[in-house]
Amino acid sequence: MKFVYYMTYPMILIYTLGETLRRGVDYFSINATTMLEDYSAAVFFILATWAWVKANENAEKLMLLAWAYAAGGMFVPFFAHLEAFLRGVTFREDHIHTDVGSIVLKGSVWVISVICLFIVMRSNKSQYPSS
Repeated sequence: MKFVYYMTYPMILIYTLGETLRRGVDYFSINATTMLEDYSAAVFFILATWAWVKANENAEKLMLLAWAYAAGGMFVPFFAHLEAFLRGVTFREDHIHTDVGSIVLKGSVWVISVICLFIVMRSNKSQYPSS
């Protein structure tokens, strides 16, 4: 579980700074849903991390929520972009199918999210960072 806890920090950065630097704040006028999904994931990770540090009784539930949200939220973006790449067709103008870097990033985030979700679901006891 410590791995899961420590992975929340890079995820917070990916979902906030990564999204903002990659698309810019102006992207809200193009596709606010995508931005809100990513920022919501960051908020869930921040809440889960805060609860974990405070050894809150709901820490594991919040951690489960954050990882489940991230895994579910990255499923369609990753697999749709991968499908577009495999078909050689750009489905959306703002997701060019030849952008392999984005596919790798989305896939990595999705795989890490699924692994961490599995770890949280299999955990039978709390392992706070101080333990």
